[in-house]
Amino acid sequence: MASGTFMREDIDGSSCIGRSIWSRKYLPVTVANLMVVATVGFGGLALVAGLSTVAEDLGNVRLLPWVFTGYYATGAIAVVVAGPVIDVVGVRRTFRGTGIWLFVTTVAAAVAPSMETLVFARTLQGLGVGLVFAVSTATVGLGYPHQLRPRAFAAQSVVFGVTGLGGPALAGVMLAAGGWRVVFLAQLPVIAIALASGWATLPTTLERPTRIRIDWRGIWLLALVVGFSLTAVSQVGVRWWAAGASIALSGVVAKVYWKYAGLADAPVLAREHLTRFPVKWVHATSGMMIFIVVGSDNFLPLYVQTTRGRSVELAAFTLVFGAVGWTLGSLAYSRLLIGWRESEVIRFGCWLVIPFLGLAGTTVVLTDWPLLVLYGALTFVGVSVGLVTTAGLTLLQASGDQAEMGRLSAAHEFVRSLATMYGVALVGAILLLVVDVQVGDVDAVRDVISGKDIVLASETNDAIRYGVAWAYAAVGVIAVGCLSVGTSLVRRTRRLAV
Repeated sequence: MASGTFMREDIDGSSCIGRSIWSRKYLPVTVANLMVVATVGFGGLALVAGLSTVAEDLGNVRLLPWVFTGYYATGAIAVVVAGPVIDVVGVRRTFRGTGIWLFVTTVAAAVAPSMETLVFARTLQGLGVGLVFAVSTATVGLGYPHQLRPRAFAAQSVVFGVTGLGGPALAGVMLAAGGWRVVFLAQLPVIAIALASGWATLPTTLERPTRIRIDWRGIWLLALVVGFSLTAVSQVGVRWWAAGASIALSGVVAKVYWKYAGLADAPVLAREHLTRFPVKWVHATSGMMIFIVVGSDNFLPLYVQTTRGRSVELAAFTLVFGAVGWTLGSLAYSRLLIGWRESEVIRFGCWLVIPFLGLAGTTVVLTDWPLLVLYGALTFVGVSVGLVTTAGLTLLQASGDQAEMGRLSAAHEFVRSLATMYGVALVGAILLLVVDVQVGDVDAVRDVISGKDIVLASETNDAIRYGVAWAYAAVGVIAVGCLSVGTSLVRRTRRLAV
């Protein structure tokens, strides 16, 4: 099949009407995929609940942030590297290696005798997490017919949301029962179940896989892009010059990579997997929507805790609504809007997010409006993101050959990773800039963000309110851009269908 055409047929040529991802044919693939997604969802945030215990046990607190920074940095790179590997050796072999890698590195994290060892183990674990994202997305494209992919993605969203949101709470119980090491040990049976279920059942193990060609130069360039991006995020509100310089360097290296990818024979991230129709439109809309949900959610707990004077626990609960909405949006597309064109669902989601972003931003400014209004608006923002991202993944995989499914999926996951990082950076920059302009001191705000129990002055609380409001205004501009791209996607799709 030619690249860029739309693939609607079942992988074996038969009709898939009436089938389910839980039917006998697809059950092993579903179980394997969801179990490994559950491991990643739980492992990403679960340790947050035990950071103080980890620091008390292992010491060297200055390295504590790298327990997460290294994890996410290597994950962003691994997801790109996984694409060519999947297309060369197949999903099944890649899944086997990924599962074993996750198992071994999780054991290493569980038995880490020092903070340095834990950081190293978590960094290696992040490689496995990046592979999981690429493998799970490619598995849906290769293991299910087109009509079932929305339901498979919806199931992934549910599992990832439940385990991600419930991870810290469940980890709290584990900490009380056996300490922070139990958080890692509890993941091992889930990984084992995933491996047992998918070992011989996942699709596209090639009988004679070709030699894997590793584009080391491209990997190093992309690693620099991710590294500079993470540095920029970490320096927002701390050293503005370092944040600005890191963003500039990230842009320069990205431009160098772009030129290199046009000349290299087999770059790790090919230009065509970013630019052709409808891939570019899917990357853009999904990336912007993830940017929106991160930007609208990330600093709301700070606002609820300070400006609204609520408890830390209730403030943290604010993050639940966007994630729940995301899951509901994925389910709505897979069950209710399955007859719609993917491009129309994407445009609808881009349109839906705008009024609810406006409602959420208004509620932030008008402090006499109840928080329930804010939470309801955030839920519908999440629904919009679920619609756009799930329909986008379905359209992305329908537009590519099976031989390039790994690279397409990896390119998309990489774009989503960058959108998350830059969403955090932009909103943080706006918030701290407003606070700095209005009260001339952002140290107290950073202390609250880091978890210190301090009381802020009323003028600082007001500055936080306006900072979050301006962040919503910026995110709203992104939402309008998303609608513009979504509308362009619908028009081009209709012209091609004529």
